[in-house]
Amino acid sequence: MLEAMPFVYSNDEVDNFGNIALGLTGKSRLYATWRLLYAYKDMLNGPKMQYWRDRVRSEARRSGDADLDLLARFMWQAYENELNGFAILSDREWDVYLTAPNSVVRNAATLERERQAQYLKQWAEAIDLGEELNISLISEGAEAEALRIVSERSLAYNMLKVGDYDSYAEHMLMAAILSRKHAFFLQKMSLINDLATFAVQDNDVPTAYLFQKLHARYVRKHGVEELRAWDQGLCAVVADKAEDYRAVIECLKGSEVTRGVVSSGHDGLKLMLLANAYAKIGDNRNARAYLAKLQAVPPAVFPRSTLFDSYVGAYVKANDGRYQEAFHEMGEVQLAYRRKDEQARVASVQDMYKALRKELDSKTQESRLLVKQVQMRNLLLWAAGLIAILLAVISVGSAFWVLRMRRLHRNLNEAHEHAEAANAAKSRFLAVMSHELRTPLNGMLGMAQTLKKGDLNGAQREQVDIMVDSGETLLALLNDVLDMSRIEAGKVELAPSPATMKDMVDRVVNTYHPLLGAKDVVLSYHLDEGANRIMSFDVLRVYQCLSNLVSNAIKFTEMGSVRINVSVTEQSDGCQVRCEVKDTGIGMSKAVIDKLFEAYSQADAMTVRKYGGSGLGLSISRRLAELMGGTLSVTSDENKGSTFVLTFHAGAVSEVAKAEPISASIIAEDDDTLPGTSILLVDDHPINRKVARLFLEPFGFDITEAADGQEALDLDMSRFDLVLMDLNMPRMGGLEATRIFRAGEARGRRLPIVALTADAMQDQVAACHAAGMDAHIAKPIVMDTLIETVTRLLHLADDDHAAAKAESA
Repeated sequence: MLEAMPFVYSNDEVDNFGNIALGLTGKSRLYATWRLLYAYKDMLNGPKMQYWRDRVRSEARRSGDADLDLLARFMWQAYENELNGFAILSDREWDVYLTAPNSVVRNAATLERERQAQYLKQWAEAIDLGEELNISLISEGAEAEALRIVSERSLAYNMLKVGDYDSYAEHMLMAAILSRKHAFFLQKMSLINDLATFAVQDNDVPTAYLFQKLHARYVRKHGVEELRAWDQGLCAVVADKAEDYRAVIECLKGSEVTRGVVSSGHDGLKLMLLANAYAKIGDNRNARAYLAKLQAVPPAVFPRSTLFDSYVGAYVKANDGRYQEAFHEMGEVQLAYRRKDEQARVASVQDMYKALRKELDSKTQESRLLVKQVQMRNLLLWAAGLIAILLAVISVGSAFWVLRMRRLHRNLNEAHEHAEAANAAKSRFLAVMSHELRTPLNGMLGMAQTLKKGDLNGAQREQVDIMVDSGETLLALLNDVLDMSRIEAGKVELAPSPATMKDMVDRVVNTYHPLLGAKDVVLSYHLDEGANRIMSFDVLRVYQCLSNLVSNAIKFTEMGSVRINVSVTEQSDGCQVRCEVKDTGIGMSKAVIDKLFEAYSQADAMTVRKYGGSGLGLSISRRLAELMGGTLSVTSDENKGSTFVLTFHAGAVSEVAKAEPISASIIAEDDDTLPGTSILLVDDHPINRKVARLFLEPFGFDITEAADGQEALDLDMSRFDLVLMDLNMPRMGGLEATRIFRAGEARGRRLPIVALTADAMQDQVAACHAAGMDAHIAKPIVMDTLIETVTRLLHLADDDHAAAKAESA
């Protein structure tokens, strides 16, 4: 929802976002509100910051959202704290925010505390806070990605300051990746500016030029006046690093400082660049003029640098021919700069040492004890030598620890890549096995379904029923394995639709009641009043879970009862459904229950031999229950029975009319438009073609066969009313043939193409639709499914053709 708002390169973009953010709920609203307030805080836009603070707090009071009110109050205090040199917030106030019950408030407070540590140059503490914040934000998921951008940039800055350039690059890259989706335009431009500036500091002029050109292109393209002055400064900084001083002058041509307007430290930097550039090209008049302007800037706006004045003065003297004076002054300047660089280097080493020492101290108690011992003896004269030795040991140990951590990081990356490769190999294996098993199953079940419709005596009908039952059992086992693979890969998506639990239980009971056979078992159920309520849930997945439980209960109960109890509890956002399946069967011990929900696990070898099964049903059911916001649990006593309890969340829907299911084959028998309809059947397997022909011919369809995609194209597919297309075939597969046909298909009536494939994986279904196919039927083919799909697509094609004719008329 947030990404669909109009894009405007000004404060309007942030304001529009804020209007949408306040309409959200929960953590989404809190993270979106933080993003709004931080944008204006980062721009130092006080009026806008105050306006949105008041509006957010008003909305918080209206909706009774204490966390939203706390977040708005904190962001305003953080803004004032930063404006006043990080001296406003007390330690007690920090504790309130850093230990707040809500994770969004805690994360926002941790970021601001890290920025305060940076201002105070406490790099060890800043790194600790940054890494802690990053871990928290990653666990928060996509809602927190806007906050994570700022966290990654802040942590990158910390790493740059302690000399860890690899970590700096890693965090800046992550910030850039996240910014593509979750940053405002001005924030994205700020990131590009930072990258160019850091490249300059790293003496990487080519990279700095790339980012500077990108920044300039966007400023020109969108005409952002707020960024034009920053773009001029960035252009001059990069040109100065490249020692192209005429380019520096060209970059700042027409800028505010050339007209004598100096209002910020950024303007002071531009004056320095111009004075230096004119001195380097020998233009003493302009060099002196800009140096004088720089010296006139108040120290509160831009602090003076006497070293820079002397540096430019030396070049001016050289340009005037006073080489001895220039040489002497330049020597003094270079000596002063060397001293300053040495002081900065020492300070940087000290900062790095503090960061590494703190990290090492946090790893071992022994290190902390040693530090305390050194602190206790630091008043003794001979302790100076001991301290020096200790510092050397800590430095070496820290270096080894950093190397070890990097090696472990590489090993973890390699292990992750191996795991991903193994998972991909498993998916490919399952796809191939699905195809290879479904092809013979299609032939077996197809022929058996056709035989059942013929005239059979009692013994023959019993044999055919056994064939169908065995084939369906094998198909169920195959589907269980594929379901578990999809769940483990995180590719299962719920498809809620309106239904009632009464209809669901009736369907399960009607399915399993005939399976009781000669068993002395009573299958019954009890539903509370809420079971008649129409709710929104995934009917297929709930049926899969409930039928697994009932099937197991009947399987393991030789005599007694199997009872289903269903209750529905109304909640503010829908309903909580509780389904209990209780049996008087063999029961289970605690040892069995402990491993009951593990994949491919059953009670023991005797259970496998006696009852069969894949051992996946309960594991799949528990995973599906969790996906639906519920649980699956069990209590059991050996030789007394078991009770399984399935809970899940259902959404609320308005009352809708429900249609009674009607067999597709019955509908087709009464449809006098089907006889004579021409269908092209494309499949390289003769048995598959035979099965489809046996299903279709009784309804009067005119069937033409082809063995592969090339043969289908040679037959001119456009002369048929519908095409049934297999996917994996020699010479040319179904996807390629469909793409070629769709590319050359004449405008007008669209030819329906249906995929018939033994590959039931979700990515294969998506590939079918992407290639231009209109429907997908998995093998083994169910006759009603095939007839319903063919009939529906034929009627849709006729309706579209009639509508097109009417429109053209």
